[in-house]
Amino acid sequence: MISLPYNLAEELTLIRIGLMIISAVIIGAIVKARKDQRTGNQFFIVMILFWFAVFLSALRPEILDDIVEYTGLFNKSQVLLILSMVIIMYLLTIQLLKNKSISFNFHRVVRNAAISNFQQHTLNLNIDQLELMIVIAAKNESKTIGNVIDQINSLKLPYSYKILVVNDGSTDDTGLIAKKKGAFVINHFQNLGIGGATKTGYIGSLFFKPEIVITIDADGQHDPKYIPEIVSMIKSENIDLVYASRFSTIDYKTTMIRSVGNKFYTNLVNKLGKISITDVTTGYRGIRFEKIESVFFISETNFAIEFAIRAGRNGLKIGEIAAKTVSRDFGTSQFHKIEKFFVYNINAVIQIFNAFFRGPKFIEIDDSIHLGNVQQ
Repeated sequence: MISLPYNLAEELTLIRIGLMIISAVIIGAIVKARKDQRTGNQFFIVMILFWFAVFLSALRPEILDDIVEYTGLFNKSQVLLILSMVIIMYLLTIQLLKNKSISFNFHRVVRNAAISNFQQHTLNLNIDQLELMIVIAAKNESKTIGNVIDQINSLKLPYSYKILVVNDGSTDDTGLIAKKKGAFVINHFQNLGIGGATKTGYIGSLFFKPEIVITIDADGQHDPKYIPEIVSMIKSENIDLVYASRFSTIDYKTTMIRSVGNKFYTNLVNKLGKISITDVTTGYRGIRFEKIESVFFISETNFAIEFAIRAGRNGLKIGEIAAKTVSRDFGTSQFHKIEKFFVYNINAVIQIFNAFFRGPKFIEIDDSIHLGNVQQ
């Protein structure tokens, strides 16, 4: 039986008051996020229940004593540990269910269909040896993709290049606009995520065998003016992989959570991969074409951590330039929903595991291209 309430004037300590305030603020933030449709129903319910339990435990600590007594546990810490583990298992389950809904085999079906269709449209093209392929992964970026392509072409690059847009299951005119602007387009009939789209872009570049492949975002945040600097570093300094770092400039502004998260994972990757970069999650990077196979990744969603660790472990010579970003005018970040932050951390662990213990292999398709497969 629950005992009588504690005398609040005597028993509420600063720590308990602090926990109550923090819980109330977080509950308020979660409610607001739900109203703004920035979190799903399941995540909202679980988080509300968790933080309400924290608030109630701080308000009436004797509840934990009763739970300890009824369950036969040794102390309150075990109750809190079990509660935390339940939340972690929930997040892991959600991620596993998501991965099952679009399995690896389904990714291969989508990619094979897209590559096969692209191959049919490029069979009769007479394209000389390219020095550069610029790969742009895009989903529902019809408002920006045309301008990004125009900016690249306005540079009047002094070497042969082509632009390859991977239209990742867009429901707008992204693919059509890119094609009208003169870019090659590979169409996924289902969204595969940034990792899956980038992987398709690398595979698509095999048709052209360029010297260098550069990836750039479709939302306009990456300024194409840094492309010549990336190419120059690879060619003149014998660099294999170049990162365009946002954090090498003092002008880059982002949320505190993203800044702390990026710095944490960048430092972790630097230690695990024995490399030295300042921005592991940037999507603006250039790589020597012949080195793509050595960094070919398994992850289909977020892949930057796995990519960087593989680069370091396989001995690629890595360089970095400072690149200012442009603020996003349209669209939403991949972290628009709060739970994406939690899922990203789970994905990060999976990426590290993949980089150390799972090696991608290549199977030949139609004697002309290689599609990524995973050793089970």
